[in-house]
Amino acid sequence: MSYPFPGPATTILVVDDERLSRRVAYRILSEEGYRVLEAETAPEALHVLSQARGRIDLVMVDVVMPECDGVELGRIVLEEWPDQRILYMSAHPAEVLAQHGLESLEVPFLAKPYTRAEALTKVTEALERRRTSEAAAPHQERRKKPRLPGK
Repeated sequence: MSYPFPGPATTILVVDDERLSRRVAYRILSEEGYRVLEAETAPEALHVLSQARGRIDLVMVDVVMPECDGVELGRIVLEEWPDQRILYMSAHPAEVLAQHGLESLEVPFLAKPYTRAEALTKVTEALERRRTSEAAAPHQERRKKPRLPGK
C-alpha cells in the first residue's frame, strides 16, 4: 500500500507516558517524512502546543496516562485549539477506554500494538479530516498557557 508523502513540515506530536511507545511512533512517522515531536505528560504536551502556535498538524495521544488521561488532555486541547486534529491510541480494551471517558470509538483511534501500515493509515485519515474541516472553521487564536483541571 502506498501513502501520500507528507506535506512540507507536516508535524505530529506524540503524547505517551511510555518511552518505548513514543519511540516506535517516532520511528514509523519520521521514516515516512513527518516531523515528530514527543511529550511524556499532558503538561509537557500543552507546553509544546503553546510554543508551536498552531504548527502541529496532528496530536497522537495515549488514552490511559497517569495524572491527566488522554481523553481529558484531548478536551483541553480542543478547548484551546478547536481546529486541532487528535488521534487517540491505546492498548486497553473498550471497557477501560470507556472508564477514561472515550465513550465512542467514532473518534480517530489507533489500537496498540499497531503495524506500520495501520499507523500510517490512521495518521493519513486523521490529517485528511483536518483538511476537510479547515474550510469550515477558521483558525482561532487562543490564550497562551492552557491549564490542567485543578491547577
